[in-house]
Amino acid sequence: MEQLRILNIGGHPKDCILYAGGTVAKHVRRGDHVTILTPYTGMSHHLTGISAYRETGTMPDMDELVADRRRELEEASAVLGVTDVRFLGYDDSITTIQPEIVSDIADVIGEIAPHVVISHWPHDTVGAHALATQMLLIATDTAAGIREGKSYAPTGGDTGGWTAQIFYHDQRGRTNVLESLNPRMPDTIIDISDVVKLKAQAMNKFTSQHYSESGGLQRKLGEVLDGGIAALHTRVPYAEAFLRHNPELHEYLPVSEYGMKISRETTTEFVSRMVL
Repeated sequence: MEQLRILNIGGHPKDCILYAGGTVAKHVRRGDHVTILTPYTGMSHHLTGISAYRETGTMPDMDELVADRRRELEEASAVLGVTDVRFLGYDDSITTIQPEIVSDIADVIGEIAPHVVISHWPHDTVGAHALATQMLLIATDTAAGIREGKSYAPTGGDTGGWTAQIFYHDQRGRTNVLESLNPRMPDTIIDISDVVKLKAQAMNKFTSQHYSESGGLQRKLGEVLDGGIAALHTRVPYAEAFLRHNPELHEYLPVSEYGMKISRETTTEFVSRMVL
């Protein structure tokens, strides 16, 4: 199979790993090329820095805190085998659609020509989540046309060339009434049971958000997000769930060979495999 080029976007640095880290790790192992991109610094979620500021009243060194966030993402990505990390570094104190960010994302799309893009649901109520995807959708159109001064050829996109499949995270950013309006029933579920411990190691690099090898935050979060109902209903210990943006063209009706293999297990085999 042709090596896939995958662009994995997270509104904040940690989001790149939290919602799709297992899927990314599996594709890297298979030999696919993965690019991880976050538009924002994630300073709004530098929890240890925020706590210290509130307690002392002393303005922290912002450049140092931004460097923390960049380092955390690069180290977490390296755990998963990803070396192509794009930390765009835009301020996330007030999140709005910014032409500069759209242009930067379009440049990455033009450079790597991804077959697959992973991002948030575009109406997630976390501003950085929703806007990252909304700017991505604009950027796909931007990259599809001729851009003066850009070295890459137009990607084509909906104008007739290859349109990358976009997979939206199924997980909700918050629990509120607006989130309930989004029809997010996953249509693609990836078994990450074989890499879930690797994902946990990557997540524990985000010490600015209280993750650590010695703490229990990742164990709690991993069970809730990755060991939840989507995994249970598909008979695997841990899974990441997505919703496709585009319909897919097939020569025949598609059937998952992996899903068929799992379905042939006895209930005894299924239960014994569910606890790692």
